[in-house]
Amino acid sequence: MNDSSQNVPKIQHADPKFVQDVKIGKPLDYSSKNLRTLDKLINETPLSARVQGVPVRGANKRFICGAIWLNNNYLTSLQGLSKSVEELLELPAYLTWIDISYNEFKNIGQELLHFKNLRILYMHGNHINDILDVTKLKSLLKLRTLTLHGNPITRLVNYRSLVLFYLPQIKSLDFSLITRQERSVASPIACSTVNKIN
Repeated sequence: MNDSSQNVPKIQHADPKFVQDVKIGKPLDYSSKNLRTLDKLINETPLSARVQGVPVRGANKRFICGAIWLNNNYLTSLQGLSKSVEELLELPAYLTWIDISYNEFKNIGQELLHFKNLRILYMHGNHINDILDVTKLKSLLKLRTLTLHGNPITRLVNYRSLVLFYLPQIKSLDFSLITRQERSVASPIACSTVNKIN
């Protein structure tokens, strides 16, 4: 199944209090469920132990939350993510946190770019080996927190500086706040020579 622009979450004009409820809702936790694809995510039961329950459901029987955790699975692609989010969340356009750490991703897929309100993205512990792949995230203007540690690209000498150059909007990288000095020296120094780890 191929996702098209019809599955892109649309910003809805929602009641500000309801949007606040979405922001503080418990994360939807699908971690460690041996998932290989997202095509049947709607049939999965979210976990409750880590967050002491599951998010409450709204009028449309969808979850009132803005976070989805898909970490510690066997995902290689996010194909179907937009459709799954539309089916699962009351306000899919307000998805602000995605955790896809410890999966099998070799690159950053276009699926993530549909979520314009995304503020937190955990991608650590995957197999991303091309630093230029992070440039795809530049269009996520609200992205503030990103994790990539444990991916092959972190072995590049100027890894952190390159990520900051490509993604000036982020404030935290790999659970470490970005300093003013780091930001002032961020540049594509090694980009023309080595950008990929084999």
